[in-house]
Amino acid sequence: MGTVQSVERAIALLLAVAREPAGLSDLARRVQLPTSTAARLLGTLESSGAVERDVNGRFTTGPAIVAIAVSLDPVLSLPSLAQPHLAELAARTDEAAGLSIVSGRELLQVAQVAAPNPVQVSDWTGTRVPLHAGCAGLAVLATWEASDLDDYLAGTLPACTPFTDTDPPRIRERVAQVRAAQAIWSEGEYVEDVSSTAAAIRNAAGVAVGAIHVYGPSYRFPVAGSARRLSAEVIDRADQISALLGNEDAIHRAS
Repeated sequence: MGTVQSVERAIALLLAVAREPAGLSDLARRVQLPTSTAARLLGTLESSGAVERDVNGRFTTGPAIVAIAVSLDPVLSLPSLAQPHLAELAARTDEAAGLSIVSGRELLQVAQVAAPNPVQVSDWTGTRVPLHAGCAGLAVLATWEASDLDDYLAGTLPACTPFTDTDPPRIRERVAQVRAAQAIWSEGEYVEDVSSTAAAIRNAAGVAVGAIHVYGPSYRFPVAGSARRLSAEVIDRADQISALLGNEDAIHRAS
């Protein structure tokens, strides 16, 4: 098989995997290759990290391709990187899970997986929230340099609800708590009667580009005695996503 032809066929397999993960036989059929040829090429792609196999034996996009996508635009890649983590958090907690990205002095929610529970919070995808108004923004502020935090707190700090913390010294105390614990809980600070826990997602430079968070009605969330465990799960998911973005600290913790 010629080198150019091999590259063309490997690219065809990569595109097929990207469109829909599948097993060897299905992929060979979709790209019109003999199964033996597809197996050889997929083996090479797998060894280089371009594809990998899931628990069902299907070939999926591998970490090498994810790294290329992230290098082009980490923020645009975040929703696809976070989606499986949001889905698992929602399934494990029976509450909604969301992803927000930093946009100036605000967080913009870009993804949400609804709770399996019949009584759900609203879908806040597309909503902008001031960074001080809840745990997700506080998790981001906790990653900022002191001068940047000073500038933020010197600006206008609007109250979204009667429970939004707008007192700079108190916000500093809570930011310090996040720095120590990596996650924080909030209740009713953006929407009344909704509780949430969040952790920041950092890029390769250590800059927080967003946050992952789980939230639900305060009357049932969190279940008594579960707050610490839930925060640990959110921190772990944020670390896994940060590792995909090349954050060395997250890679070390995830290894």
